Amino acid sequence: MAYMQEQRDMNQPLSGGQIPLQFGFRETADFEHFIEGPNSEACMVSRSIALGETVHSIYLWGQAASGKSHLLQAVCNLASQHDLNIAYIPLNQHTEFSPEMLEGLEHLAMVCVDDVDCIAGQEAWEQALFHLYNRLREQQKPLLMTGCVGPRDLAFQLQDLKSRVSWDLTYHLQALSDKDKINLLQKRANTRNFEIPEEVAAYLVRNVQRDLPSLLELLDKFDQATLTEQRKLTIPFVKTLIQN
Repeated sequence: MAYMQEQRDMNQPLSGGQIPLQFGFRETADFEHFIEGPNSEACMVSRSIALGETVHSIYLWGQAASGKSHLLQAVCNLASQHDLNIAYIPLNQHTEFSPEMLEGLEHLAMVCVDDVDCIAGQEAWEQALFHLYNRLREQQKPLLMTGCVGPRDLAFQLQDLKSRVSWDLTYHLQALSDKDKINLLQKRANTRNFEIPEEVAAYLVRNVQRDLPSLLELLDKFDQATLTEQRKLTIPFVKTLIQN
């Protein structure tokens, strides 16, 4: 069964074979569309966990748009394709449900928790995550987590939780080079069935925006513009779109 096929009350603990509540999830968040760049080892280990080849727990951290959430969701996609029951919990949405959501998840094959730093300083959530970690460890099930800072810099009040995050594999996802960003833009455009020539992608990276969120936002606009105008992307066309 896939990891998100049934809905349940977010404030009720999981039991037996129940599947966690469905959260927003990107279908394109897979290993094929992940640009490894300097993060090949993190990608390799994550894939191994997704396939059930290893039971390592890992913590992926890095700045915004470093690819940590993409990689975590790629694990979810691949694991569910291999009929593993898993949970994906985005803690940047933790205000929409209660800490009891983490109860009973040790019955699943693995648990993926995104943005753990979002609950730092919140005692109930820290306790819930701490006990989930311990239960999964007892069951020899992997727990995959992401955050924006390294384990030592997590602002958890519960020091035992902070130490748990440091126990297992930790990967600092490095920023992509300009060449990797160009490759990423071309791959993203390809998934949307339009083409962005290398020289256009290079122009955007080197002359317009360098941060990934801004580049991907521009890509959304160009996708719509090529459909509306029925034109291919060229540097002059891109300049016109940006000016407008």
